[in-house]
Amino acid sequence: MYRSSRLSMIVGILFVLATSISGTVSAAPPAAQAKWTVMVYISGDNNLEDYVVKDIELELAPVGSSADVQIVALADRGPGYDTSYGDWQTTKLYHVTQGMKADAASAVADWGERNMGDKQTLIDFVTWTETNYPADHYALYFWGHGWSWHPGWVMQDDTDADTLDYDETKAAIPSLGFIDVIGYDGCNMASIEILKLWQGHATALTGSQEFVGWDGLEYDVFLGQLKADPAMTADQLAIASSQSTVTDKTWSAIAVDSRLNTLITAVDQWSIALKNGLAANKKKYANAFSATKSYIQAPMDKDLYDMAFEIKTRVTDSNIQAKSQAVMNAFAGVVLHERHVANYDGSHGITIYHPSNKNQKVDFAYYLTLDFSQQTYWDEFLKAYIP
Repeated sequence: MYRSSRLSMIVGILFVLATSISGTVSAAPPAAQAKWTVMVYISGDNNLEDYVVKDIELELAPVGSSADVQIVALADRGPGYDTSYGDWQTTKLYHVTQGMKADAASAVADWGERNMGDKQTLIDFVTWTETNYPADHYALYFWGHGWSWHPGWVMQDDTDADTLDYDETKAAIPSLGFIDVIGYDGCNMASIEILKLWQGHATALTGSQEFVGWDGLEYDVFLGQLKADPAMTADQLAIASSQSTVTDKTWSAIAVDSRLNTLITAVDQWSIALKNGLAANKKKYANAFSATKSYIQAPMDKDLYDMAFEIKTRVTDSNIQAKSQAVMNAFAGVVLHERHVANYDGSHGITIYHPSNKNQKVDFAYYLTLDFSQQTYWDEFLKAYIP
């Protein structure tokens, strides 16, 4: 989607003037329109701080911006982990240039102590970047802690004791405009609940089903590919991002535009069939769910495809079998790329929330507020399966 006219000149001028007056950002003439602008939201005010400077200098700066591909990062550090470059602990805005140092002198601006768990920080970052570095296409990568839709984990900010929860991200999205690629460089974010959150607001999303190690996304790899071929589509960039993660347990790239509808509909109809067949098949369901691939740090997140496969294998009801197969069939249209290490067989790129007992339903009331819950019958099935 081309968006050269999406932000009006008046809005851009007003925003730059307002932030300049407040001292948040230095005003400058907007850059010429690029093909891609890549935004990296680095929430490092936590125990990941030691990797903020390293990732900027070893992964973003080796590529650096060009006329076709602009790279902008908002990076927040905190006390107690990394003391490099004068131990700066505030939130700095970088227009990443080749060979740049992650120091105070290289920053476009110092935003002071900003809460990376506050939706307004995200809105300010994206709005400023799109105003000052307009492009035909935009990518936004979230760098930090994560755990799908669960409150209290995503983009953790220790100084402000806050996180960017699902409801805050949802509230921010209308102010962000259309983002072609969403990337989550954090744990357990490749879930159907997060896919549904971004549906209609992006083309493709990339993330991991499992916890993410210290490496995560290798920005130098896929940004180097993008810089060499700025005509990449959103699908291609999401795939390149997913393929860069050679050390993590799982990673995938998934379509979140209208292509996701088939999978959402299939899961909805499958959920109805499961609930209707619960009385006759509960023990078989339990065996299927136990056999489904789950993940070490999030055992209530299970592989959606594998779950449908295990249900179809164990349940003889023809309607349930057909609806299970429809879920599996829908994966071909949405999973653009998927990789996993050998001992993660059963992973197919997308998880779904499935608590095995009441103790894993601690956040269930929050789950009921999600778009996925409100637009499918899955939560009704979970309530019936584990009252």
